[in-house]
Amino acid sequence: MNIEQKADKMRQEYLAQDRDRLVFNDFQKALPRLRQTALYDLFRRMPKGRLMHAHIEATFDLRHMLSLALSCPDVYVFTAPETSEFRNMQLAHKAWFEGEIPAGWENLRQAVAARPELKEKIFVMCTSDKENIDENIWPKFEAIFDRFKAINNYEPFFVSLYTEVMMRMAEEGLMGVDFRYISQTIFDEDGRRLSPDEYVDLVRGIAAKVRESYPWFHVNLIYSYYKGVPADTVPERLAFARHLQEKYPDVFIGFDMVGDEDCGKDLRYYAPVLKDAGVPVIMHAGESLKEDNRNIEYALELGIKRLGHGMNLYRYPEVEKKVKEAGVMLEVCPLSNQLLGYVPDLSQHPAAGYIKRGLNVTISSDDCAIFDTSFITDDLLLAYLCWNLSIADIKRCLQNSLQADSELLSLFEEQWETFISQ
Repeated sequence: MNIEQKADKMRQEYLAQDRDRLVFNDFQKALPRLRQTALYDLFRRMPKGRLMHAHIEATFDLRHMLSLALSCPDVYVFTAPETSEFRNMQLAHKAWFEGEIPAGWENLRQAVAARPELKEKIFVMCTSDKENIDENIWPKFEAIFDRFKAINNYEPFFVSLYTEVMMRMAEEGLMGVDFRYISQTIFDEDGRRLSPDEYVDLVRGIAAKVRESYPWFHVNLIYSYYKGVPADTVPERLAFARHLQEKYPDVFIGFDMVGDEDCGKDLRYYAPVLKDAGVPVIMHAGESLKEDNRNIEYALELGIKRLGHGMNLYRYPEVEKKVKEAGVMLEVCPLSNQLLGYVPDLSQHPAAGYIKRGLNVTISSDDCAIFDTSFITDDLLLAYLCWNLSIADIKRCLQNSLQADSELLSLFEEQWETFISQ
């Protein structure tokens, strides 16, 4: 049997045993058993191309973060009821406070020593599952970022966490990653805030260290801002994006606007300031169930070449035709889409049709720390299981992620041939 036949045989055997359809309806409950299968091992060893859609703030290993936090005597946890300023179970290094520790915060080590269950509670509050899905999913989702921003932005922790992230990405078969990031305030042990340029230098330094072991691994940065903000605040961010493009042409590749697409301000509202951005615009669009959300159409008018998510593209055949004709890359994140409530049954995900109809689709993980998933293997395998794809379909999605980089495509083909021969 060839690889298509072997993989399909394993797929059919697994699906026959999944009588509760967990792999379609609640993949997180399916993953522990799925990760023990030969099919999972096949996908784990598969060459992966690039991870094109990942928010750096949510790609670290949460267990590693908790281990670092508990190893440090200067980490605190907010155990009081939630306030407008602090989240329940929020973590922070003392240098973040720039002064006295406010009321409601406890030393993490002492708190966990007295109440061991707090460690598991922190983990639960920093992750998301299907039980979180309701009309308030976006506020709850965004609150998770608040819980760990003041701990993983502590410079020593940041370096440790993201060195591991990039090393593990390479070990998982990825050739690189395009990180979206919003201006993060990194601070050192003295509480000094690093400048935005120092942040980029920090990421570049970590990536250079990883390339000592994996020479092909490259990090790109997509500078991002929030949807929902007043349009007159965007030009300042675009000016900084142009600065990044000039100073860091080796890593800066574009500007995005992220967050809840149904916040009341669509891309048409931002179009006047985005149309002359002066930098490539790489836009989240179509991450919505609303029939009147036409952000993909508005994004096309901005001349985008990459589109984050594209969930509701299928609602507009005329727009889908334009996306295909323009060769726009769709950055699909299937598991994220389920956990944010857009697709209860993964077999109904519209990206299956996009792939079959010949659109340029890549597969990514979006926020793997919050979803407790791998960097890309879990999303690839669930797409294979739930969308009735072939291994050739999966390979094409991986090749798409390399964006016609002839050198990397050649290396990918070499790695693929080695993979097949095994």
